[in-house]
Amino acid sequence: MKTSRSHPGLSPAPQPPRRWAGYVWMMGIMVLAALTISACLPASTPPVVKIGLIAPFEGPSRPLGYSILYAVKLRLSEWNSADKRPRVELVALNDDSNPALAARLAAQLAVDPDIVLVLGPPQGHTAQVAWPALASAQLPTLSLVPQPDALAGPLVPFAGRENDVRQALQAFGLTATLAYTGPVSSPVVWMGDPYTLATLLQEQPQNVVAAGSVALEDAFVGWAGKAADDLPWVIAVPTSWPPPWADAYQQLAGVPPSPMAALAYSATDQALRLLSTAPNRHAMAQVLPRLKAPPIQVFRRLGERCCILYEALHD
Repeated sequence: MKTSRSHPGLSPAPQPPRRWAGYVWMMGIMVLAALTISACLPASTPPVVKIGLIAPFEGPSRPLGYSILYAVKLRLSEWNSADKRPRVELVALNDDSNPALAARLAAQLAVDPDIVLVLGPPQGHTAQVAWPALASAQLPTLSLVPQPDALAGPLVPFAGRENDVRQALQAFGLTATLAYTGPVSSPVVWMGDPYTLATLLQEQPQNVVAAGSVALEDAFVGWAGKAADDLPWVIAVPTSWPPPWADAYQQLAGVPPSPMAALAYSATDQALRLLSTAPNRHAMAQVLPRLKAPPIQVFRRLGERCCILYEALHD
């Protein structure tokens, strides 16, 4: 019988232990799994920026705040659903129609570095207190009520300036200074809270030449009653909107869009178009003044028909 023998001077080749073979096999499976998972993940997380909104969401002016909120949310939803970049989130804070709170909220928004733009407040008596706080924080802001002529910084008068309002009213022979707070002792265009406007019309009607968008508020109409009739009021508002926007707004809010809703939607729409080149506060502050504000229009209240163009009454 033949037997196998090793070559003289050579040892048999060693065989790898079985545990190493199992380890190599497991490593192969793990690498394959990692490659499979990575292939399913997006290449990078899309950038996200935020827009701040200060408005009243509680109390008598709640309907005003929500009309603006629905308009802003609608435009942001359209933007994000279209997979635009960057993605945008909304930070909406309730000022409760309180000036001191509005100023604190402006400082609160400044703490979040992802907030590149602020809208509001939409009432004159809260805006005039919040404006300095927003300017001090260098927060780019689109104002939704007319700004004083001298106010500058990162604040853009998307609702026009006081002089724009005066010129619009002068076309109809109406002349007065703008007032955001009382007391009132001479004729004014009232831009402040709805309760004071209602009180002035009942007690000092001769001192109310016109009003701002506050004349649109349900609370004002409820407090003023028939004293609200025939009151001229001014607002910066787009002259027309395509039906699909109004339909989408009504589906979301349950009511047709108000002029203030149209103003807020337009402000959000134009600001979003700047985000691709201005994704931070500094860049936004540089390009925001390029936005074209809607024209100032004069309306008049005729009972429940609040939105009659003033010039239409003089044709």
